[in-house]
Amino acid sequence: MQEITEVLEKFNSIGGFKAVGVFSPNGEMVAEVNNSGVQIAEIGALANDVLLKAQKATEMMEVGRGQQVHVEAPKAHIIARCLNEATDFAANASGRAHLHMVLVLDKDGNMAMGKMKMDSTIQELAQFFR
Repeated sequence: MQEITEVLEKFNSIGGFKAVGVFSPNGEMVAEVNNSGVQIAEIGALANDVLLKAQKATEMMEVGRGQQVHVEAPKAHIIARCLNEATDFAANASGRAHLHMVLVLDKDGNMAMGKMKMDSTIQELAQFFR
């Protein structure tokens, strides 16, 4: 758990960073870095639901399983990202990582850097979920 938190500390360098959390595919928090006091566990659970619904919708659209959703709100940007190494997305596979990450940035936060950092960090965190 401490190792995951240390990896998440990299988000502190992003302009407008508020919080980041790593979650199980069921929406249960595994680790967090929270500099602003936002309710990241609750935000993460809600964002997880949005992500799962978006994944189902993209499958119905026949464009493949979506991996990320971005919600722009008046006070913040919320990005939810899924990494699932399994070939069957309906089930977890032994030795294959499946995790979700939720990032909260303030309205003027550095979105480009946040998304880039999410992409690299979620790959780095995969080792802890295999």
